Amino acid sequence: MSDENRQSFNLEDESELNVNDNEVFQTDEEDNVKSHDNQWIDELRLALERGCDLGSIRTIGKCRPLTNDLRLAVWKTCLDINDVNEYDYVDSDVFDLPEQNLIREDVLRLVRSLKINQDVEASKLSDIEAVITFYCKKYTENYEKGNGWIDILKPLITLEYKDRAELYALFANIRNRYIPRYCEANGTPYHLFRLLLLYHDPELCSFFDTRKITPDLYAYTWIRSLYAGSCSLDVTLHLWDGYFQHADHFFIFFLALVLLMFAKEQMFEMADKEKDEIISFLSKAPSNLTNDDLEDFCSLANHYASNTPQSFRKEFYSCLFDETDCSVAQKASSIYQTLCLPVSAKELLQANQLGGTAGVRYFVVDCRPAEQYNARHLYTAFHLDSNLLLEDPKEFGGTVDALLATQKHSIEAGSTAGGEHLCFMGSGRDEEDKYVRMVVSYFLRRNIKYVSIASGGYRVLTKAIEDPSMITKAKQNTTKHDEGSIGSTIKHNIVEKLPVINTQFHFLEHTSSSKQHDAHEFVDIESWFLRSDMLYKYECEHFDEHNQTHP
Repeated sequence: MSDENRQSFNLEDESELNVNDNEVFQTDEEDNVKSHDNQWIDELRLALERGCDLGSIRTIGKCRPLTNDLRLAVWKTCLDINDVNEYDYVDSDVFDLPEQNLIREDVLRLVRSLKINQDVEASKLSDIEAVITFYCKKYTENYEKGNGWIDILKPLITLEYKDRAELYALFANIRNRYIPRYCEANGTPYHLFRLLLLYHDPELCSFFDTRKITPDLYAYTWIRSLYAGSCSLDVTLHLWDGYFQHADHFFIFFLALVLLMFAKEQMFEMADKEKDEIISFLSKAPSNLTNDDLEDFCSLANHYASNTPQSFRKEFYSCLFDETDCSVAQKASSIYQTLCLPVSAKELLQANQLGGTAGVRYFVVDCRPAEQYNARHLYTAFHLDSNLLLEDPKEFGGTVDALLATQKHSIEAGSTAGGEHLCFMGSGRDEEDKYVRMVVSYFLRRNIKYVSIASGGYRVLTKAIEDPSMITKAKQNTTKHDEGSIGSTIKHNIVEKLPVINTQFHFLEHTSSSKQHDAHEFVDIESWFLRSDMLYKYECEHFDEHNQTHP
């Protein structure tokens, strides 16, 4: 920003607009930046002069705060604004919308809150009003008080933009690219955010649900203004520096998650407070952020983003951010109806193939009837009969405890079937899967984290599988084994030497200790792993002449 333009702003606190921005354009910002290694700034400046792209900016900038002289050029590149004429802006001083007086009042409050010098105040007023008016006319939208537009324009008018067309291009791009659609009360974005909160912290989600505190009541301004309406101007500028470099449409939700995690302890301490007091406290949470907090703030948001199933992005992107999708209403309604985060069959299979590498690792729980599971199933899936929840709830509870113990052991053992994230899979047929949803609800009520459900169930999974070896089929085995034939001595001696769970499932014939059967019964060994009376499990291995073990 030029010295002349910088001096035209004299920022001071304005409670009505929730700002505390008197230090934005002071020289200590540059001093703070200079305290770091300036080599990357020079490298970035040179790259911009040569016409770099977003990838180069991200590589050099690494989502760090920018200096004032680079901010506009970097933002334009990150927002893909190559030619402002592409936005078809038509400059006009005809302000004739029915809500024009409301627009003018809000624009005046904004400009006066920034204490712009009188020699540029009139031009700033007309620039902002012209941009809002044209946007309303182009997209046939009505301006509403508190819709976040003024807050979005607030950081933009501090930039040294060339003309109204460039200011409009910045505003329209941010508004259309990063602000989700349907941000009204009880809107779709807030339901998605609740699903993300439920996934990462079901206890906190339950705290809000029992008090009927929905995300739109406290996060309304966060989402609609990309945090500009809740953070100081100084923090907003630096936050957007990293945000646009990161270029993740859904990052706004993970930042909100971090804010709730920061406030979680205080939330529980306010358990006896009135609902409105809790909402008021939460809604002001971003205002407490400082520039020193941003690195940790964004790093934690990145952690949550990378520790979340990725397929929800593809499933919900079009209804939140794609203006050209004609099936938006149908897809948006699916968010309202979703019990927990969905995971695509493709993501599940990729997680199995990647083994223990980075990314979300799934512990797949197949909830189909036993006969379907025994016939064939994903080779890393464990069985939990959903019918047992209704037939014998007490036995089901014990089975769940055994399942969670098996999950823990599989993670410790480094098994390909082990994963911290639970994904429940049904058959893919609604009539059968209603019990699967009851099982998922059971786990959620226990405040178990990382609960998801496989989209389309086993039916869709089998269509997506390219490697037949990933499906285990029932084998006819004529060799009879008695349940008691597995010696306790072998169990004690081998279990400590072979901590890795065998993820290749075999079927063996057994005689139940509780019931005698005339006909032989074939049972998946993983079903035995879930029995409450099963003491140990171990993988059979072969010792060669060199005393080395082999599967």
